[in-house]
Amino acid sequence: MIKNRNYIATPPGMVVKEQLADRGISQKDFAARMDMSEKYVSKLINGDVQLTSDIAVKLELVIGIPAKFWSNLESIYREKIVKAEEENIMGTGNKNII
Repeated sequence: MIKNRNYIATPPGMVVKEQLADRGISQKDFAARMDMSEKYVSKLINGDVQLTSDIAVKLELVIGIPAKFWSNLESIYREKIVKAEEENIMGTGNKNII
């Protein structure tokens, strides 16, 4: 998770983690169902790798939540990262610069 004064960027993997907990599925079992390594799943949950369209489709098949939902979460996450980083670089806080 990345945060600054105005933005909190939460990786989609946090939602995956919550869904696994709600369903009582271990990361090891989830990795097997997704046909991915446990290490990759860990990176996905922590936001260290990008959630691609292929992964979104697999998530839909394994968890039952539409791929579009996962893709949208990833897009929002990446946008907030950029905004937070730019704000930190510019040091603008809430100031409007035109």
